[in-house]
Amino acid sequence: MMTNNSKRKAAIILSFAVALAAFSGQAWADQNTKTSTPASITKSVSNNPYEVAGINDPEAFKAYFAKLQKAVKDNKPEEVANLISYPMNLNKDHKTFVIYNKNDFVKKYDRIFTSHVRENLLAQQVDKLFVNYKGIRVGDGDLWMGQQNNKLGVIAVNIINNPYEAAGIDNPFVFEHNFSLFQKYVKEGNKTEAANLMVYPLKVNNKGKTMEIKTKKDFIAKYDKIMTAKVKKALQAQKADQVVVNWKGVSIGSGSLWMGQFGEQVGVFAINQ
Repeated sequence: MMTNNSKRKAAIILSFAVALAAFSGQAWADQNTKTSTPASITKSVSNNPYEVAGINDPEAFKAYFAKLQKAVKDNKPEEVANLISYPMNLNKDHKTFVIYNKNDFVKKYDRIFTSHVRENLLAQQVDKLFVNYKGIRVGDGDLWMGQQNNKLGVIAVNIINNPYEAAGIDNPFVFEHNFSLFQKYVKEGNKTEAANLMVYPLKVNNKGKTMEIKTKKDFIAKYDKIMTAKVKKALQAQKADQVVVNWKGVSIGSGSLWMGQFGEQVGVFAINQ
């Protein structure tokens, strides 16, 4: 069960519009802001999609980004260290730590470029980067690049806490968003939208017997039999910061429902009546 401290953290993480910190010199934006401009959109009015971030040579940036991805993929911390613009800010647990030089970076490499940061960096397509006046964003804000002290490089890394990692959920924002939507749709009696948040085949367990719901259509048709008053009550009483997380998934309402990630989908995979 998540602590009160975790509750405060989750609330801050879940707020898409609140900036986490301000950097000295070139600032970094809220890791989930939707106001940043995609490079692909900027390109329609300029031959340089990175111009707003203060980068004058787009081809040089693309070459730099490819080099950064390769160094990370090849697990070469010293090469990655050469692609950092110092001083670099490491933001973790709502605190900012300054990485001043290459030696400092290499010593702390695994704590800076965590598995989550590396995965998001390697999955990032160069033409899908988000750009604004503060820099160029990778993933959900895991990493920011820009021109600082006359050097192109990584200017900030943000370690995003994931309290649902043990359940195999990659992105805490997605889980919290889907959980909130599911509560909303069930409260409204919106069967169709609730059906979209199920993972099929859905297991419905009752007194030692299991009913398998294979499709959305099947779920909607049997909605009232599946989403009993007891299940609905347990769902609505559950607070997001008090869920129980283990290797099986995320337990909702003392096990009345279970949520998890299957492929790219995060949703309810089991209901215990």
